[in-house]
Formats: sequence, C-alpha cells, structure tokens
Amino acid sequence: MEEDDFLGHNQFLIYNKSYHRARLAQWGPGHTVVGTYEHGLNPNQLWTLEAHPYRPGTYYVVNERNPQHRLANHKHNFIVYNGPHFNDQLFRFVSNDDGYYSIQSAHYPEDWLTKHGVENSQVSFREFDGGDDQLWRLVPRFHARLYDREVFHFDNRQGSNPIVREISVTTGVRRTSTSSINNQTTYKKSISAALELAVEVLDLGVRQAIEYENELQTSFSQDVEQCWSQTENITFTVPPRKNFKVVQRGVKFEGQLAADTCVLLTNIQVFESESLQFDESEYLSD
Repeated sequence: MEEDDFLGHNQFLIYNKSYHRARLAQWGPGHTVVGTYEHGLNPNQLWTLEAHPYRPGTYYVVNERNPQHRLANHKHNFIVYNGPHFNDQLFRFVSNDDGYYSIQSAHYPEDWLTKHGVENSQVSFREFDGGDDQLWRLVPRFHARLYDREVFHFDNRQGSNPIVREISVTTGVRRTSTSSINNQTTYKKSISAALELAVEVLDLGVRQAIEYENELQTSFSQDVEQCWSQTENITFTVPPRKNFKVVQRGVKFEGQLAADTCVLLTNIQVFESESLQFDESEYLSD
C-alpha cells in the first residue's frame, strides 16, 4: 500500500514516542480543548487524515468525536477549530522509516508538532530538532486477521447411509458489541483500509481478495447495522463412505476500541474425501 493510501484512507490513534502512552485527543468543541491523554481509549482520540485535493502530501486532521473540527497551527498556536477550511489546518506527515512520523505544519513549515512535557496540555509547535518528542506513531483503528472457520464436520466413511444435518450459517459483518457506532462512514472506511492492508501483506490471490471485498461491500451497502449480516439454515447431506466438512473464510477486525471489533464471514466451501485428509489445494491457492 502506497504511503498516501495508508494515510489518507484510514483512521488513527496518534501516539507520541517520548511519552509513549500519550495519544492526541480533543475533549470538546472549544478551540483549546486539545492535547494528549494517557488513560482510557475514547473516540475523541481517533483522527482521520483527509487529503487536500490539489496539494499532494498535505492533510486535514479531523477528530472522530468532533468531526467539524480540524487540528490547526493558528499563528504558531496548537488549537482546533471548525468552519471554513484554511491553510493553517494542513499538515505533512514525514516518515522516518522506523514506524514513526514527524508532523509538519504546511502553512508554517518551520513548525513541527511537539509533546514538550508530561501534562495533557503540553503540546505545541517547535522548530525541528529530531527528538523523540517530535515523533508520532500512527496506529490504525483496526487490525485485520484472516482465518478459516470450520462450520460443520462429519466423518461418514464407516457409514452406509447418508446423514442429513441442518446447520445455521451467517455471512456478512457481525459486531461483538451492541453499543451504537458513532460514525458509520469512518467505521466502514477504516475497516476497508484494514482489509486492503491485510490482503496486500499476505499477498492473497485475486479471487480470494475479491471474495472478501465483495462480501464487505455487500454488507456495508446497508445503512442499518442489523442488516450487515444474514443468517440462514442450510441442509447438508453427508454421503455414505465420505468424510465431509464445510469451511468458511473469515476476517476478524480487532478494534483499538473494544466496542469496534467485528468479524466478516464469507461464503461457505464444501469438501468431501474418502480419507482422513481433504484436498484443499485449489481452495488455498485462490
């Protein structure tokens, strides 16, 4: 994934290197209620980087809880404000190739975001000096973990009659929390970015990647969260003298905020065998 795609298609918790538990946070809609926080995770610590349409490499940094507000370097002061988009709200994220970024004001290029003390309010703009207090780690909202789930297995190799079973199968996106989602748009965008990164890192085949993406987009085409997944009862017939199993591909999206976590379940695949082992070579090589 290209650097601009990683930055501009995701949401992040932004940690300081020197004060490693300190995350950028905005506590309310006021101009000066911004700084860092070291304790409980909250949506007000999630930030979206919105790319400027014709100034490459520059971003507005938008708070999840207060989406009308953007970080700003207002006359060399670290604040947030809403309203029209101004150049002093644009920032560059300069990678140091060690998983950290220096955050530079695009309007005042000599100003770099600095965590200059332990207190929550001690965040400001300083000249670049290369210190750890000017380095920031961007942690994506979700981490995607791909897995295969065995839905059903019955070894009927010793049997002379078919076996019929009805099994409940769920496809689509299913959350583990009943709490409401603050913003569906940023939630869906962050999950899509996590899936794209996981597919790229694992170098999956085209067919498998399309399978995940299609199921995700089908689920998220529904505005009502309860419609993101569907469950149906499917009847399977296990032939005599056959080993039989049903497998389903899945993705667990582990959220930095526990309430965000969800799973994506795709279509099922049926395997039959006359031995203990199954030939899954075509399935695994997709």
